Amino acid sequence: MVKNITVADLPQDKYQRVSQLREELAELFEKREFMVSYERNQLNALYVELIGRLLYEEFALKTDIRKSKRIAELVQAKMNRGEAVDMGTIEQIVEKEFAEYRRQLEEQLNQIKAAQELLAAPMLSEEDTTELKSIYRLLAKRLHPDWNPNQTEREKELFIRAQAAYKSCDLQELRNILQMLEVKSEDELNDDNVDEKIKQLEACLEDIRSRIDKLNETFPFTYRELLKDPKWVEQEQNRIQESINALTKEKQLWSVYASTQIGSISIGQA
Repeated sequence: MVKNITVADLPQDKYQRVSQLREELAELFEKREFMVSYERNQLNALYVELIGRLLYEEFALKTDIRKSKRIAELVQAKMNRGEAVDMGTIEQIVEKEFAEYRRQLEEQLNQIKAAQELLAAPMLSEEDTTELKSIYRLLAKRLHPDWNPNQTEREKELFIRAQAAYKSCDLQELRNILQMLEVKSEDELNDDNVDEKIKQLEACLEDIRSRIDKLNETFPFTYRELLKDPKWVEQEQNRIQESINALTKEKQLWSVYASTQIGSISIGQA
């Protein structure tokens, strides 16, 4: 993290300080955009591929067992009351009750498919990624409206295009925008407004640092280092797999129980 610097730490050349703050701000802005637009998707996809697939299987088994238990409960209630058991009606009731579980399963399955597609898609090389970030940092410094209040409409449009290109990792488009952009001189600074400009830039820096810190405390960034650790991944996979194995056995037991229960219904109705 970039070290906090206050007005009291300013060098003699305040104009140089403004330039320095702009550089730091552009760097942190690019860092946050990279986290939000690229790294979050990659980390989420990796988590789903390594851990999420097993969690989906575990959740599906738990859902099947819950459904089996619910069906058995409804059947037993009918039998206790001496009422005819219509399995078709009971299954319809259970399907309706488990609609939310089904929606969650479909959502998890869609996430797995999306993660697989993302991880299979071509990725930028390390060199191209470095260039992508470098160009975007430069464009952010020159075009971000918060730091350049006197923007022209053309500059606003270019910044929107730059954001879209960055999010889609379109390196060539960023290169094109950089070529189209005329080098903009620093904001009109003078001895009367330079101190205020420094305070504004420092406030922006404090805000964006806070935003980055909050991102790092949320999923999937909290798994950033763990997903790089093969030992942790293996342990987590083994833990979930053990649960899956136990649930598979439990599901088989419920299948046997259901067959026995249905058999007793057939005998009773005969």
